[in-house]
Amino acid sequence: MIENDQQVLVRALDAATNPVLITERTGCIVWINKAFCLLSGYSKPELVGKTPHLLSSGRQDTTFYRHLWMTILAGVTWQGEMVERRKDGGTCIVNQVITPVLDPHGAVTHFISILHNFKVMDEERAAMQKLAFHDALTGLPNRVLFLNLLNQAIISAARHHQSLALMFIDLDRFKCVNDTLGHACGDRLLVAVAERLGQSVRRSDVVSRLSGDEFAILVCGMDRIELIQALANKLIAAIAQPFMIDNQRIETHISVGISLYPADGANVEQLLERADSAMYEAKRSGGNACRFSLLEQGCEPACDYPSM
Repeated sequence: MIENDQQVLVRALDAATNPVLITERTGCIVWINKAFCLLSGYSKPELVGKTPHLLSSGRQDTTFYRHLWMTILAGVTWQGEMVERRKDGGTCIVNQVITPVLDPHGAVTHFISILHNFKVMDEERAAMQKLAFHDALTGLPNRVLFLNLLNQAIISAARHHQSLALMFIDLDRFKCVNDTLGHACGDRLLVAVAERLGQSVRRSDVVSRLSGDEFAILVCGMDRIELIQALANKLIAAIAQPFMIDNQRIETHISVGISLYPADGANVEQLLERADSAMYEAKRSGGNACRFSLLEQGCEPACDYPSM
């Protein structure tokens, strides 16, 4: 009976008038229906095993695709308008809904994309979705999106017996900037800090603004504490360089707290709590420093810069 149900489902999707595309988590195409072949001009053998990049028209920039991928990798449905290129070189405007497919443990395994081959003027909805998952000031992933990405990273790390690091970052004495130079200047400083943080990490690392002057970074695939420590030192040094905001030289520093999976916790809440506590320990030491949550367990990596 299960096999018959699966056969019916496959036939139904193949007969659907809307183009349907299914990919693995990596983006590799595993199945398309007849309508998708008709829309794209490609046959199934030409597309299966490839990635949707084959259909890229070049109209969407890298930032567009980065936001798209961060959203669906977090297990959140993405919807928006795209310009795709057909096999014959022509373009078509499609409204696309990409839905993550989760396994029984909540891990993203596949994506199913359903297309509408017509132009939908829905800029307001697209703007609302961006605001729902990205910080309006810096453009970074916001708290909601970051926590979803962190949860997916934990699920993946558990499955593959890997580790990950969570960095909780807070600006030292940021209130003084707002009080003396004004909130507009403070906002521009936050934007500049976000840019430096993004420039100091790897492309695979996720930088987020959680709220106010609090940032977080998700670091995967970096198993050695000394490498994580070196990255924290790099971030501290980058932010310690003076900023020029509104023709004023501003010096600021950050305190960094780091928690590690699985040593410091098995879920989002535990890792956040312990990274936050480690960050406050760095602040109590004078700021411009980082602390590992492992400090509480008797391990103390040297990771300080002199307080200024």
